[in-house]
Amino acid sequence: MKKKIALLLSLVMIVGLFAACGSGAKFGKNGGGAKGKNAKITFWTLSLSPTFDDYLHGVIKDFESQHAGVKVNWQDVPFEQAEQRTLTAASGGNLADVINLNTDFLKKLAAKGALVDMNKAAADVKDDYFEGAWQAGKVGDTVYALPWYLTSGGLIYNPEILKKAGFDAPPKTEEEAWKMSEVIHEKTGAYGSTPNSVHLYLPSNGVPLVSKDGKKAAFNTPKALELFQFLKKEYDKGLIPDEVVLDQVNMPEWYAQEKLAWWGTGPQLFRQVKDLSPEVYNKSDAAAAIVGSVGRRSMAVMNIAVSSKSRHQKEAVEFAKFITNADNQLKFSKTTPVLPSVKKAAEDEFFTKGADSHDVAEKGRYYSAKQLGSSYDMLAPVENVTQINKVINEEYRKVLLEDKNPQKALDDAEAAVNKLLK
Repeated sequence: MKKKIALLLSLVMIVGLFAACGSGAKFGKNGGGAKGKNAKITFWTLSLSPTFDDYLHGVIKDFESQHAGVKVNWQDVPFEQAEQRTLTAASGGNLADVINLNTDFLKKLAAKGALVDMNKAAADVKDDYFEGAWQAGKVGDTVYALPWYLTSGGLIYNPEILKKAGFDAPPKTEEEAWKMSEVIHEKTGAYGSTPNSVHLYLPSNGVPLVSKDGKKAAFNTPKALELFQFLKKEYDKGLIPDEVVLDQVNMPEWYAQEKLAWWGTGPQLFRQVKDLSPEVYNKSDAAAAIVGSVGRRSMAVMNIAVSSKSRHQKEAVEFAKFITNADNQLKFSKTTPVLPSVKKAAEDEFFTKGADSHDVAEKGRYYSAKQLGSSYDMLAPVENVTQINKVINEEYRKVLLEDKNPQKALDDAEAAVNKLLK
């Protein structure tokens, strides 16, 4: 159970690493060279064993039964060992044929030429996936992975707090959320919107972090300055507490203590509130995530990639397509509270029945699945996205906490990011 919770948290916070494992098979230097019967492909995952052993063994058995002569060797590695093992394997040309990667590290491997171009290898299934999920594997103009399972935020809110402030429904847009936040805080003392970082806030409001070619920063714009100034103003009003800015808050605890009127997160985490306060959980309701000014919501994606060094590239791509198809993704969603990246799977009654549920987590799952068409992976499509996010967020915090001039903060962030992109 602890491994499962850790996996879900890594998705929502977008800090998951990627799948890897011990000594994989030695591969030749010419990708796609060996074909025909008796093909053995290695599949690496990230901390999915033993929780999902039955599911993954079942998928592998089904695939092998439909592909005579192909055998899949599944290996799993503890989360904390993943990055080093995969880097070492990639450097030595020993990467597994099929690899489970989070979006962050996917981009690092793609930039090293270690992965297959899925725009070409899987063109026949591209339209099966939600556009925003498909884009998660993009570096430059190329997509290097098929999206697997994902999360997209929902909203758990406290109707009693809203009612005390004179509202009968939660906010739908950022603009509405901030107007409500001021009234709610004034009348109840509770907080509404509480952003502690801006690497997702900027693109959801029309400010890309890097240029289309991925070679320079693109966020130092009048719109970004306007957003920094606005957030500073809201902070000065007392609407964004220091504890949140410094990331010192346990958000489910604050919501359970009724310090928050709403909490935007993956619905799979709503039940943390129930563990802390069944009373607050039972009187809560769910809604779609608050949408940015460009009509997009954020999603976090786990991906399936194929090594460009694989001797069995054709079979590896077929397995990648198989494990991410609608049937298998729906089965996986039923074993753990994640969402599928395939449109057909998200249309299943398993998700749609939650519209009338009295359980806030089930209702939240319905809204999250329903909004996947407007959800996108918003991480910059470049190799060192984590460092870029860190730079931008640090400058944002200096504006709020140290009264740094917003334009100076953007200038400094731009200079630092351009160095990273050289």
